[in-house]
Amino acid sequence: MRIGVLSRSIEYWTTKKIIKAGRFKGHDTEFYRTGDVQLRVDDVYFDAFHGAKSFRETDVVIPRIGRSLTDFGVLLLNHLELMKIPTTLSAAGLSTARNKFATMQKLRAAGLRIPESFLVASKIKAGDVIERTPPPLILKLLSGTQGVGVMKVEKVSDVGPIIDTLVELKQLILIQSYVPNPGEDIRMFVVGEEVVGAMVRKAGPTEWRSNIHLGGRGVLYQNTEAEAEMAVRAAKAVGLEIAGVDMIMAKDGPFLIEVNASPGFKGLMKATDVDVPGKIIEYAESKARK
Repeated sequence: MRIGVLSRSIEYWTTKKIIKAGRFKGHDTEFYRTGDVQLRVDDVYFDAFHGAKSFRETDVVIPRIGRSLTDFGVLLLNHLELMKIPTTLSAAGLSTARNKFATMQKLRAAGLRIPESFLVASKIKAGDVIERTPPPLILKLLSGTQGVGVMKVEKVSDVGPIIDTLVELKQLILIQSYVPNPGEDIRMFVVGEEVVGAMVRKAGPTEWRSNIHLGGRGVLYQNTEAEAEMAVRAAKAVGLEIAGVDMIMAKDGPFLIEVNASPGFKGLMKATDVDVPGKIIEYAESKARK
């Protein structure tokens, strides 16, 4: 079987692990640098090339689209769909997951529990925000990743200046009510119809954000069936087949806070000993052209 792994760099740990897992299972597994792909359309057919090789020679593609290449990635995935090349990530899923407010819309429409959220597109009075959702608040840039662009606002007096600054920089802002937690959340890794592993991410000593890239650490978490069902529903609602679903446990149950389209899994593998790249390859096998 010919498997293509789309990524910005072959040096990325996750990319190398997926390629290694594919080759271990006996597949012809190749790296395609996302930025080097060329798309072609004419009056006969669609095609896509990486160097001289056409994607038509590939049975299934595993996309790991970097955030800086999201716009191109959406076009690329749409192109592969038109070419009838199976992928483990759709254009629609990537587009939705890379917009935090669009993600909240899809989760709420699916009847899933999210923090109170609203979008700010222009300068508003701080009092208008506080009246709807009093501090502490979480402010997020729509396209941030790995905890970057996420701010916790404790004081009423800080809300207005932050919003004004971000709007001046032409940033849309997602504002959410803060769900009290001890500096930790739960990451559940969804592949297809199942959660293959879960961990509690605990923030470092100088951080309130629990992202592994910001110094957080992962600890094995034994999720319940209900939590796994919630995570799978969340991934489906956003349109993802492989996803990192993040939730915060409140006293009265979990809140969904993020759904990630190209989740890392180094911390998860360390915490759980689950063969995540092997699971991804198995899923790709099930989608490949027969």
